[in-house]
Order: sequence, then C-alpha cells, then structure tokens
Amino acid sequence: MWEEVAEMPVHSLDAADRVYRRWARARIRSGRLVGFIVDEGDTSVASGCVWVMSVQPRPRWKGTRAAYLLSMFTEPGHRGKGHATRIVRAAVSWAKARGIGVMLLHASRFGEPIYRREGFEPTTEMRRFLSGPRAHRRRTPKRGPPSR
Repeated sequence: MWEEVAEMPVHSLDAADRVYRRWARARIRSGRLVGFIVDEGDTSVASGCVWVMSVQPRPRWKGTRAAYLLSMFTEPGHRGKGHATRIVRAAVSWAKARGIGVMLLHASRFGEPIYRREGFEPTTEMRRFLSGPRAHRRRTPKRGPPSR
C-alpha cells in the first residue's frame, strides 16, 4: 500500500512494517482491530481495516468510541470493480452493529471520491511532528511596534 501512495525508501517501509505488525497484533487480540479482504479466486485483491479507538465525549457523538478506517488498498489491476466500496460498506455495517456512532478516516486522493459517495464528509485537521527529521520549532509571530 505505502509503495503506491508515498515515496519512501525500502528500508523505511521494512522498519515501519515491523512496528505495524506488533501494533496490529495487539489490537487484533483485543478485538479493537478487524480486517476486511476481497478475494477473486485464490487471490486477495483488496483490503481494509477498522480500528476501534477511544475518544473523548463530544456533542452529537454517541459514546466514547470511534471506528477508524485505515489501510485501504486495492491491487492496481483490480481497481474500478467496486471492491473498495464493498469494504467501506462492510466496515460501516460492522461498526454500526457494535453501537459505534462515528467512523473516521484519512483519505488518499485515490480514495476520497469513494468515501464521499458513501457519505463521508471532509473535515479539517492539522498536524505537527514533535520529533524526527520533520520536526520543527514553533514559529514565533513577528512583533510589530508596541501598542499604546
């Protein structure tokens, strides 16, 4: 998946894969991560996951859990056949059946049209890296003349 959506060196992808596997195993065991796979014959051609996250109470949100849709991917030769839509619908049904009141995701440019068609709304989000090569110091506003 990451090879398709981000330009990263192979060693970075391999290191991230090891960390992801540990993270995923713990959540699968606890029932907070489930996967959805579409097969054609003996070949898996599309997949996605739902992670049940704890969230703070919010107005108009039911409960303190949110379903987070992640790791959506369809093999290039199998795109345009509705596989991703099937996974999104199955994920939404799975979350609703468990009383989860909201589903969140971060859409790639490839997936955004699918999510919009399925009723997802864009939101605003910001991010700041606090460590590593992309971390930066807070920018301080330029000061103007003192006010009187």
